[in-house]
Amino acid sequence: WSWIAAVVACVAIVAAILNSRHQRRRFGFPLRPVWAEYFLVALGCLIVIGFVAVVNSYPWPVNIARNYADANGITWPEGGLFISHGIAIPVLMALAVGAVMTFIATRLRFGRYVFAIGGNPEAAELAGIKTRWVTVKIFTLMGVLCAIAAAISTARLNAATNAQGELDELYTIAAAVIGGTSLAGGVGTIAGAMLGALVMQSLQSGMVLVGIDTPFQRIVVGVVLVVAVWLDTIYRARAK
Repeated sequence: WSWIAAVVACVAIVAAILNSRHQRRRFGFPLRPVWAEYFLVALGCLIVIGFVAVVNSYPWPVNIARNYADANGITWPEGGLFISHGIAIPVLMALAVGAVMTFIATRLRFGRYVFAIGGNPEAAELAGIKTRWVTVKIFTLMGVLCAIAAAISTARLNAATNAQGELDELYTIAAAVIGGTSLAGGVGTIAGAMLGALVMQSLQSGMVLVGIDTPFQRIVVGVVLVVAVWLDTIYRARAK
């Protein structure tokens, strides 16, 4: 199933590139060279195939594989049973949520309103956007996303508390800023935020493996956030 997902992802990459080229030609925008389009397709497919190859190289834990073999009447081989871990279900759910949110942010009027309000709330209101109503919709959408995250976390931990996810706000903000979201508003992408979350999770996991205490981990995350905000400030100052 992981390889099937990889094929679907590669087809989606090709379709996205072709659709982008079609839209550029339709509206008279300059087109990228054909070799660049082929390079982007090859690079995207290579990343997907490499990712799937890596996740498939990790086997199930021995006890889980043994329980699976016993439940399905599979003879346990002498060297153990190797079952590829594959792409985790939460990863697929995150990718699906990212795709839906990207569509909302870039293809719907609501997404345009969100960026407009983030860039300049006063100008957006003067332009006729119902800023309060859009803000209510944003909070509602965030509640739905939090519910999805809570369901994934509860399923993974097999437990739930009313303090689940508490104090993770710092990691969330840092992930968004690292991914290119401006704290000044009006700038950012869903894909960038997801990439920033991957960087932050890798950083946190690395600090845990090294054995850094939790208070120092938060200090490191705070420093990363401050540096990211500082770089964003410099970029916006030069853009002006």
